[in-house]
Amino acid sequence: MSFFVVFLQFFYQILLENSFFILLGFLLAGFIHILLPTHLVEKLVGTSTMGGILKGILIGLPIPICACGIVPAAIALKDKGINDSVAASFLVSTSGFSVSSVLPSYSFLGLPLTLMRPVLATLSGLTAGILVHLFGDNVHSHQTTGPSKDSINENNDGNGSSSIAEVGNIHCGVCETEDINSNGKKTDNPLSWKNKSDSPDNQDLADEIYDKLKEALRYSFKETFPEISTSLLIGLLLAALAGTLVNMGMPWDFLGTFASDPVLSLFILLLAAIPLYVCPTASIPLALAFIFMGFTPGSILIFIYAGPATNLAAMSMILRKFGKRFFTIYLSSIVGMSLIVGYSVNLFSEFFLQVIPITDMELYTGFIPYSAKILSAVLLMALLVYGIYLTKFSHRRKCKKQDSI
Repeated sequence: MSFFVVFLQFFYQILLENSFFILLGFLLAGFIHILLPTHLVEKLVGTSTMGGILKGILIGLPIPICACGIVPAAIALKDKGINDSVAASFLVSTSGFSVSSVLPSYSFLGLPLTLMRPVLATLSGLTAGILVHLFGDNVHSHQTTGPSKDSINENNDGNGSSSIAEVGNIHCGVCETEDINSNGKKTDNPLSWKNKSDSPDNQDLADEIYDKLKEALRYSFKETFPEISTSLLIGLLLAALAGTLVNMGMPWDFLGTFASDPVLSLFILLLAAIPLYVCPTASIPLALAFIFMGFTPGSILIFIYAGPATNLAAMSMILRKFGKRFFTIYLSSIVGMSLIVGYSVNLFSEFFLQVIPITDMELYTGFIPYSAKILSAVLLMALLVYGIYLTKFSHRRKCKKQDSI
């Protein structure tokens, strides 16, 4: 059988067995977006020490802030008076984990590795918050780098509005859709899914439910999905390529020696993850490709957490805004805890590997009807094409039109 035919078979099988959970994961993120709005991070302002660090993790993990909006949101909160230790726990725990990646991770990697990802994010966030509190918290940083909480109350505009959306929207425009004034009350925002005329007092329950469903779908598949469509497609193709090479008996001995080592494998994928930016969801198909190559489950965990958490663009913003000491603790916490937890997972590698569907792709999707799998695969491919067109070609056309004007 030819290489191309085997590749198409693997790609079809991976797409068929995982599309349902990928789409369901993004839909889950949309519902969390409307049920747990991102202005909840405003509650971090004014907190300190261990209570604030824990709150930063608990609030940060479930909030579906897109990858490009995490750092701007933290910077805006810093300007409002948040402690650096709380910002560290929020950044470290949130940047490497996304609720939209939970269900795809389950279908690709099994339940144990899926559960270890938020555990690693929590431990890393705790470590970063405590270290910054002990060694790096700069009490004067809020006065030198941005307005304090009190100065915002004095110098804001007429309606007292000061929202993290002002920074987050510079990048993607969807990280926050509501303004919060200095008293913690919502103010009107044209980007919000619901304004005064759409309040529950002026519309029936059916219209309200319709608006919420419409906003959840918009956030999931029109705003969030296009941002990761290219990297997700690349990950699916690389996973199929790795499976094809293994199936056709390619010589992996030179790589298998290092990939199966419980220590060397950790450093190999850590070095691969740091410069390579992939979002939490798009990193999962790439992780499956590494599993086909024989890498240990601990190294896979490092890749799917450290890759999204250490992208160069975000780290450059952190270094510029929070300083060298904060940045050193931020990166060291991610790297250090990833290696420790990754090695701990490798101690039980047989347990983690036996629940990864390497040979049986239907291990966790057997209950899903075949027709639903087909529809999900077709819908996912359509969304991937639409997302790539929207982010690549449509954006270029707009830039050309602006240049011609």
